[in-house]
Amino acid sequence: MSLLKAEPPARVTSLPELFAIAHALEEEAASRYAALAEEMEALQMPRVAAVFRHLVDEKRGHAQRIEDWARGTTGMLPDHRLLRWQPPETFDEEEARQLALSRLASAYRALSMAVRNEERAFALWTYIAAHAEAPAIRAAAERMAGEELRHAALLRRERRRAYHEERGDAAGSGRPSPLGRAIGAELRLASLLPILAEAEPDAGQATVWRRLAGEASTMAAEGAALAGEETLPGSAPTASAVRTDLLTAAWHAAEQASEAYLDAADAGRDEAVVRRLQSLAERAIAHVAVLRHAAAAPAGRMLP
Repeated sequence: MSLLKAEPPARVTSLPELFAIAHALEEEAASRYAALAEEMEALQMPRVAAVFRHLVDEKRGHAQRIEDWARGTTGMLPDHRLLRWQPPETFDEEEARQLALSRLASAYRALSMAVRNEERAFALWTYIAAHAEAPAIRAAAERMAGEELRHAALLRRERRRAYHEERGDAAGSGRPSPLGRAIGAELRLASLLPILAEAEPDAGQATVWRRLAGEASTMAAEGAALAGEETLPGSAPTASAVRTDLLTAAWHAAEQASEAYLDAADAGRDEAVVRRLQSLAERAIAHVAVLRHAAAAPAGRMLP
């Protein structure tokens, strides 16, 4: 769990406690981003301040959804008094301080920090899920982890857009189309996962990897159909057969696919096509969740 600064000192033992942790994390992040927005305004960096204000709105929206979820599940709003321990820090205070003091602050750097914060939150919820004893708590924590992963995927897309805008890159600079990138990423994933299955010591987990490989191949074909391509390009085989290397490469490919589908959906004009692209993005994000969970889970813990 290298993304976490510290492991939680105890298991989460109830859904009200879980909702209290989730709500506290979102409110704390909103408060930190609001402070950074003010600092960027003081530095006369309105564009970066606007990024942080957007993140404040996002975090407050997440907190509201957690309130709705808690009320619907437990009949009560999240109560921070139920916190038995301080949740591990998912907001990088030092990075925020350096950004606030730097004249090199940019939308790209602000979004990069936000992505890392979401990844730390994902790591926290994955840890909580892996150590939960009650199935309901495990399921809720896994849902929270999936939400953080979706947030990170959206922020990565915004970060990449900011990077190209800041560099002044032209939109048509010869790069593959978003859908072309998604197809390529799915094909890489489809080629990596069978090798990962061969390197996987657990037979049940190997079956999961083979199933995901089939899904990635199907999604590549669906993407090709949307792009009007009759044949799929080949994918280069991986050079490493080490399980950890394969797992990392596979989740990166899944992340790239999810981001590319979202980019393609943003650029789409046909409503039916956009819906299909959004569905592909959701399925790709689900693959990311499984792969990231596998990388973070304690040895021997099976994945769904």
